Amino acid sequence: MRGRPSIVYGFVSALRLWRLVAAVWLVSVLVFVPVHLVIWGSAGDVLASLPEGGLPDGETALIVLELLRPIWTSLAAAMVSGWFALWAWTVLWHAGVVRWLLFAGRDEVRLAEILGHGVLGWWRWARLAVTAATALVVIDAALWLVLGAAAERALDGGREGLWLALTALVALLGVTVTAMVWVATIRSSWLLGVGDRRSVVLTWLAGLKSSVRQPLQSVVLLLAWALPGIAAMALPVLAGWQVEALRDGVVGALMEVVTGLVGAFCWVALFLSFAPATGLVGEKETTRA
Repeated sequence: MRGRPSIVYGFVSALRLWRLVAAVWLVSVLVFVPVHLVIWGSAGDVLASLPEGGLPDGETALIVLELLRPIWTSLAAAMVSGWFALWAWTVLWHAGVVRWLLFAGRDEVRLAEILGHGVLGWWRWARLAVTAATALVVIDAALWLVLGAAAERALDGGREGLWLALTALVALLGVTVTAMVWVATIRSSWLLGVGDRRSVVLTWLAGLKSSVRQPLQSVVLLLAWALPGIAAMALPVLAGWQVEALRDGVVGALMEVVTGLVGAFCWVALFLSFAPATGLVGEKETTRA
């Protein structure tokens, strides 16, 4: 891959692809509609009857948990199907953006054209995503077998200090491995669109190699977009806006939309920040800062 990752390029490109940002947000909402329906069907009437001033912090969440406990199987099924649909959609727009930007970029951005390219390349990019997930599971399992087992032996032997150190090390390495796999997958998604690469495993390994060669740029870029993106998705839950939206709260629903769009923008910008050194839509072979 030519050139280095660029936060500025990712930001500008995401602005140009604002239709894709909106589509990423909208689909992420729609795939979890069944989850909201299950929650509303079980807790909606009770939440609507709560006092206007609300309850003390935490009590509303406890009420919701108690109401959802009898239907946890239905809720779990809805969650699993939602996450699978979100994964399939993410693979689709990743493949579409890569193929469109590298081979068919135009001054006029057409969402249908991007998604059309995504449909044609979905299977290859899906195999790449499965390869990345497999690598993550294998590495995390190896870490747990080695360090996790050592931590358990330390705890059984009464060495709590060593147990705490090993547990912290497992957590730190787990986060590091997840971040590295994430960056390697993004890089390999772009590499898969360049040249005649038939093996998704070798392509993913090439992405991992590129990430290791540029560790600082990879980490900085990931933190710059992932942290605000994750914060935007978590904020409605932490601030209670989701519960307010369930009670037909206009402010809560509006804030969910705003934070959702911010999270979608960060997700798209993160992916585009790792694009090769070619300009976006009609700016082929333009060097990026």
